[in-house]
Amino acid sequence: MMKEMPLGRQTPSPEAYDPSVLYPIPRGGPRPGMHGFDLWRAYELSWLDGKGKPEAAVLQLVYPIASRNIVESKSLKLYLNGISNTAFAEQGELLRTIRADLEAVLDAPWVHVSLMADRQGPPPDWVHSLPGESIDGLDIGEFPDRPDPGILKVEENQKTESLHSHLLKTYCPITGQPDWASVLVEYRGKSIDRASLLEYLYSYRGYQGFSEECCERIFEDIGKACSPEALAVSCFYTRRGGIDINPVRSSYEKSPEESARYRLLRQ
Repeated sequence: MMKEMPLGRQTPSPEAYDPSVLYPIPRGGPRPGMHGFDLWRAYELSWLDGKGKPEAAVLQLVYPIASRNIVESKSLKLYLNGISNTAFAEQGELLRTIRADLEAVLDAPWVHVSLMADRQGPPPDWVHSLPGESIDGLDIGEFPDRPDPGILKVEENQKTESLHSHLLKTYCPITGQPDWASVLVEYRGKSIDRASLLEYLYSYRGYQGFSEECCERIFEDIGKACSPEALAVSCFYTRRGGIDINPVRSSYEKSPEESARYRLLRQ
């Protein structure tokens, strides 16, 4: 009998380490021409050291879109809550345990896990602005009620540029709760009309979809409507349940280390 997804249900928090609470969601088949990864940060990680003393850090998790599954975010929170009452001899043991459990659930070719702790001092660029120019100050003439790639327009001149917006809003398809994000669009090709891009992103304000799905739809719509020579779309979602999710989709291999530099003020 398959266990039920914990999202949207009242679920007791595990009192001890329990990897069985991790819940996989199938990605579906591979998408031709799409590269990318999902970068997660869990801000509520705690565990016990070898002497039973509590430790705390931010967990950073990266895995590729080549994984068979994604991990459901509430199940990850429950899993980490159980770890908070579990002793590990040293940090290496903690990271190896988390990596092994996630590899089993994700069915991924690789999973990267790392820790960021306050006592190590603030990492460089801990709060870092997105590159390029913001399009949020532009006036847009219409406020569409659903995503429509036909909104997007291009001009004949060629450009290589980075554009970003902090106005993406979508809804969780299970709970109906709003999710907020900043979007970075990096491309080379015909110039994308900025007002049409903002109008297109605004049209997601009533859309229901997981963050990964929303990022993929934005990437595919821009790709089809604008035909860029190269394209990358990164969505930096604000945290919910102590976790922020940052999907990156691109037409070329992009470094997770580059995206990990951007931890925005709202995150």
